[in-house]
Amino acid sequence: MMKKSKVLMVGAAIGAVSLFAVTALASTPNTAGYDAFKAVLKANQQAEDTFASAAIDGRFTIAADGETILTADGTTKMRHAGDAPTASSEFDFTLLGIERAGSMYYGHGESAYFVDRTHDLHYQVINLDHGQVNEHEWRQEGEHHDRPMTKAEEALLDYMVGDLKNEFSVTNHADGTKTISVDVSKDEIPVPLQLLMDVAAAGDRNERTNAPEPTEEWERIKQFPFFQGLEEGLNLEEHLPELTDDVALERVQLQLTVDANDKLLSVQGELEVSGKDEAGDLHRVEIEGAGEISGVNATTPDAYDPSGKSVEIVDAASFGDRN
Repeated sequence: MMKKSKVLMVGAAIGAVSLFAVTALASTPNTAGYDAFKAVLKANQQAEDTFASAAIDGRFTIAADGETILTADGTTKMRHAGDAPTASSEFDFTLLGIERAGSMYYGHGESAYFVDRTHDLHYQVINLDHGQVNEHEWRQEGEHHDRPMTKAEEALLDYMVGDLKNEFSVTNHADGTKTISVDVSKDEIPVPLQLLMDVAAAGDRNERTNAPEPTEEWERIKQFPFFQGLEEGLNLEEHLPELTDDVALERVQLQLTVDANDKLLSVQGELEVSGKDEAGDLHRVEIEGAGEISGVNATTPDAYDPSGKSVEIVDAASFGDRN
């Protein structure tokens, strides 16, 4: 529905690499801070034996040249109960000045409920597994990605630390939690990583030139009231400047709070990318996000109650193969 900009994706990746490198060594002569930070990376944040349920509150903003393009916030409650995961979420967003609010409820079986709170419309979406990966394959893929940092990745991180070891700070709190903060400016990000931004810009320019035409399925989705008026805004790339030259990370900021077992409690970050378009005009794109995790192993997702409501059935199978 919304294709991510390769420039921003690579920028975020470079930012993450730079943050890892920056935070990898403490400012003291010993490696206590470095070891503490790597302990967070090594911890399997979603291991089923310690993470059966949780609530996540999140906020996200994208701005270009000082103008806000997208703001979004929401709360998601998740619970993994064997082979029957359940989830519920409530979200609000404003895209190019258009406000929307909705709720999602997912439980057992191949259906889910979507509530368009903006227009007070209710939908039951059936046959969600049509043309998609089955739950067993999905779980296997999740198990592959939800893992701690490997020895090879740790060695790569150690190698990339370089001279960025003094930009890191950590605060130990009386309750055993720790707050890790880092703020990296353009001049502190290694040149090879900055050069990758130019490579990403070239790839992004090629993808924009060869962007696929809207599918029939997407044209049908846009007929729902929730999406009406958002047709232009949902192609987010068209509203962001196309950075073609002198693309650079201007700033990367990250703050993590973890508990005594190095499990994430909250994360907050900012990413600022600058560059020139084909006309030579300078632009800046800023991305901010934050999230808090609570109710670990003590969260029950909300259940949808269709009583007294007019619920429209939407057959996901009729929208074709969405792989």
